[in-house]
Amino acid sequence: MREQLVQEVAEVLLNCNYLSVFCTRIHSCFDMLAKREREALLVKVLENVDAFTKQQAEDMRKIAGMLSGNGFIVGDRTNEYKLEDGVLYERHKVPAGNIRTFRGIVEGDEFPKMRKFRELLVDIDEAKMARAREKLKLSLKELSKRSGISKDTLYRYEHGRIYASEENARKIEEILGMELRKFIDPFGGRQKFVSEDTLISMLGFESVKTKTAPFDILGRERKLLFAGEEADRRTMAKRAEVYSDIMDAFGSGSCFILNKYSKDSIAGIPVVRKNEIKEISKARELMKLIEERGA
Repeated sequence: MREQLVQEVAEVLLNCNYLSVFCTRIHSCFDMLAKREREALLVKVLENVDAFTKQQAEDMRKIAGMLSGNGFIVGDRTNEYKLEDGVLYERHKVPAGNIRTFRGIVEGDEFPKMRKFRELLVDIDEAKMARAREKLKLSLKELSKRSGISKDTLYRYEHGRIYASEENARKIEEILGMELRKFIDPFGGRQKFVSEDTLISMLGFESVKTKTAPFDILGRERKLLFAGEEADRRTMAKRAEVYSDIMDAFGSGSCFILNKYSKDSIAGIPVVRKNEIKEISKARELMKLIEERGA
């Protein structure tokens, strides 16, 4: 099931002209890192979206913030229910949905009109609701009597202060004779970015640390730098493949930052030793060293 979902997500991204880097062979907070012009999209594919951990969510948000992009979880179900078409869910503040919902969002022709936390919620178009009510010459008090919804709640719907339950939205729409639901864009706002102290921040890089990505440090000065730290050789070899694809997609630099290593590269990805970084004072010097060693 998951393999099929991965294939479907890959097809959606390809059809929408995204260039994707696949990380499905490595334990990671994302399975695909996709780029289209200046847009970046991180996608995690899971049968059960409840398997997405808080740490993975934190790392995905950090990376999305650094890349001025967004993250999304594509899944089939939670522990309690199957994901419905056209409904936006959330796991640890990362938007989630089934493959049909994801396709509609990425293709831009079928944004969801409901979101679900504990219940289905609808974002009512407040201006449309007010115009429809005034056209029918209905006061909030009269609409309250006919719908069974409190006047205060209707007021807050009409001023965009709260979401409406699906049931309440349906009642109001039936009385006013029109659909009032807004489309929900999960990518409407960018993730906030906060730079962290890392091995390369002292050189002038903005940077973040991750625990569940294929790289341990993501830095940015004039261009991006994806860096991995100590790991077993098999893991570093797998990571090297991903770094090579990331460099092609993002025009970035990549390296391993290790305590000691006899060679200057691993599968074509440069190795920089920690004692060498101590002797470097500027981001430009580190990038030049990486370029000289093959990146």
